[in-house]
Amino acid sequence: MTELGKFYNGLSGKSGDDFGSGKPYITYVNVYQNNIIDESMIGYVKISNEEKQNTINYGDVLFTISSETPREVGISSIYLGRSQGLYLNSFCFGYRLNDFTILTPQYMAYCFSSYQFRKLVYPLAQGSTRFNLHMSHFANKKFKIPTVQNQLKIQKLLDSISEKLQIEKLIHVSLKEQKSFLLKKLFI
Repeated sequence: MTELGKFYNGLSGKSGDDFGSGKPYITYVNVYQNNIIDESMIGYVKISNEEKQNTINYGDVLFTISSETPREVGISSIYLGRSQGLYLNSFCFGYRLNDFTILTPQYMAYCFSSYQFRKLVYPLAQGSTRFNLHMSHFANKKFKIPTVQNQLKIQKLLDSISEKLQIEKLIHVSLKEQKSFLLKKLFI
């Protein structure tokens, strides 16, 4: 992975008092819950002009580095937004590609959440009560990358499946509401 890009840390030197107002940052939950960062799920942190903190760019892959279980370490999300000045929380690290000619950000959203990738990351989690992932162990891992043309085909297919799943979830919620309504009418 170090051949294609570079790793960077999330926020450092912050206490609980620094959170709640200030500049926007990507939360751990946002990285954990979404393959693609949801810009409506941000937090705020106080950062002075003198501080050196890393900001997120379009196409950055964000990884969780700490959790209570080893299966939750190394969960990834891709930032495809255009906002400037977003920071990353301290329980995550970022990975920035040197360029997008070998690996596309949209493909990475699926690649880094795939079973094969998770299987590669799972053994790297270290700890007993709290599990952590170290960038140095992670950085030396290698994996196969399809051509950009194949990445785009895979991404298009998986986008279609994801869209279909979203529609099915909405239908499911609607049917549950309809069922609840009908049951209430039945017993009145």
